[in-house]
Amino acid sequence: MGPALLPEPLVAGNRVTLLHNGAEAYPCILDAIAGASHSILIEMYTWANDATGRRFADAVAERARAGVQVRILYDAVGSKETPTSLWSQLRLAGAAVTPYRPLGWFGTRKRDHRKLYVIDGRRAFVGGLNIADEYAADWRDTGLELEGPIAAGLIKLFAETWTAEEDDALWRPNPPPPAAPAGPVPAGILSGNNWRDYRSIAAAYLHAVKQARSRLWIANAYFMPSLPFLRALRKARRRGVDVRILVPSRTDAWPVYHATRSLFANLLATGIRVFEWRGPMMHAKTAVIDGELCLVGSYNLDHLSFARNLELSVAVNDSVLGSAMEAMYEKDLENSDEVNREKWKQRPWSQKTLEWFWRLFRSAL
Repeated sequence: MGPALLPEPLVAGNRVTLLHNGAEAYPCILDAIAGASHSILIEMYTWANDATGRRFADAVAERARAGVQVRILYDAVGSKETPTSLWSQLRLAGAAVTPYRPLGWFGTRKRDHRKLYVIDGRRAFVGGLNIADEYAADWRDTGLELEGPIAAGLIKLFAETWTAEEDDALWRPNPPPPAAPAGPVPAGILSGNNWRDYRSIAAAYLHAVKQARSRLWIANAYFMPSLPFLRALRKARRRGVDVRILVPSRTDAWPVYHATRSLFANLLATGIRVFEWRGPMMHAKTAVIDGELCLVGSYNLDHLSFARNLELSVAVNDSVLGSAMEAMYEKDLENSDEVNREKWKQRPWSQKTLEWFWRLFRSAL
C-alpha cells in the first residue's frame, strides 16, 4: 500500500523517529543544530520572539558564527509579529534570512506553511510544530525526525522555494554530499509548490483512505476536507474500516472550529467515530492507516492547504512507526471526549446556526 501512495516509489534506507509534542521535538532539533558542521536549512511558518524563539535563534546564530552555512526561510504573515531584531541577530551572525512573500505582495493569502529543518544534509525534522512557547508547553502536536536519503529530496524542496524568493546567487544553498542509508524505513515527500503539487497531496491522502482495510485514524487541527474525501471516509466505514477523527475542542481559529463541527452529524451517521481533544489546542496533522502507512506534516485537511499554502508531509510505510503512532493516538483519546450521536442531535439551535453559517465560507477558511 505505501509505495502506491505516491507517483514515485518511496525512498528506502531511512531512520524515522516519532516525536510527540514540542517537549520531545525541540531538544532533538536543538541538539542537531548544535552539532551542525556543514549546513542548517530552516523553513518555518511562525518563528516567535519568545523564550523558545530566542533559544532557537541563539543556537542557530552560534553555528553561523562558527562558519556553518545557514539559510532561513520564514513566512512573512505567519511571523508578522516577530521583530526585525531577531532576523538581524541571525544575519549579523552570518545567516542568510529571507521572508516568503513579504507583506504588500499581491495575493498574500498564499503562505509558506511548512515546518522543516535539514541539518548537514542528512538529518531532517518535519511536522506541525512552529517555533513558539505554546508548542513547548501545552499544545498537542507531532513531528518526525528523519535520517537518510530522504534528506536529499527535502533539500531540493527547500532550494526550489528559496531560489524563488531570494535571487542572489551568493546565498543559494550549497548542498552537502548525499546522505548514506541510515535505516530500513521507506519514506516519501508530499509537498506543494504549485497547483499540480497541491492536487498530488490531496490525491495521496485520498488514495490512502481508499486503500484502508482495517483502521484509519486521523488527527487534524483544521478538519474541513473536500466532498470527495468525506465520501471516501464514509465508504471506508461502510466496508468495515475503523475510522476515527480527532479534532480540537478549543482552537485559535473559531470559524474553522464551527465549520468542522457542521460535519459531525454526517460522519456519525455513517458510524465514523469523532473525538474532541480536551487540552488547550490540538495542532497535529497526522494519519495512520492499517497500522503501517503513516502521514505526518503541516498539511491540514482544509481548502487553504489544498489550494493555497506551501505544505509538507512525509509518508512512511513502516509497521514499527505505525504501531507507535497508533499507541500515541490511543493515548490522545484518553484526553479526548467522544461525540455521542444522540446527544449531538440535541445541541442548541444557536450552535447549529453558527455551524451552518461558517460552513458557507468553507472555501475561504
